[in-house]
Amino acid sequence: MRGLRFQSRISGALAAILLLLLAACTPLPDWHAIAQQAVQIHATCESQHPDSALATEQCANPQIGNLYAAAGFPDMDVLDAYLAKREAIAARKDRKIISMEDARADFAQALAEENTLLQQRAASRAQLSAATMPFFCNRIDSHSMICE
Repeated sequence: MRGLRFQSRISGALAAILLLLLAACTPLPDWHAIAQQAVQIHATCESQHPDSALATEQCANPQIGNLYAAAGFPDMDVLDAYLAKREAIAARKDRKIISMEDARADFAQALAEENTLLQQRAASRAQLSAATMPFFCNRIDSHSMICE
């Protein structure tokens, strides 16, 4: 009976290790391809709503948000804020509160702000990953060590 419990624990541990290894081998999303899909979605909506920037954004933004969410995008709050800002700019453009040129400048500014936030988040994740990554040291003599 005792040997069966031990064997069961070993089998469970091996299964857990196997699951971890398989999870580590899961391919990451192709963010470039996803971004291209988002561009295509926006272009399609723009062709469907040529006279309204707001209608274009309202058509494209939910689809683009769903596309990134389905791929497991880690910074959905940043993307959601960017898409909301695009809708606000489009609404001001449609109401003729701002010119086409000002709308283009505002869209570019919103994109720059989104990119800055995403770069900051990526840097923070990389820093955290490096800080928490285990490393191992081997003593090569009484006064020296090599750490990896």
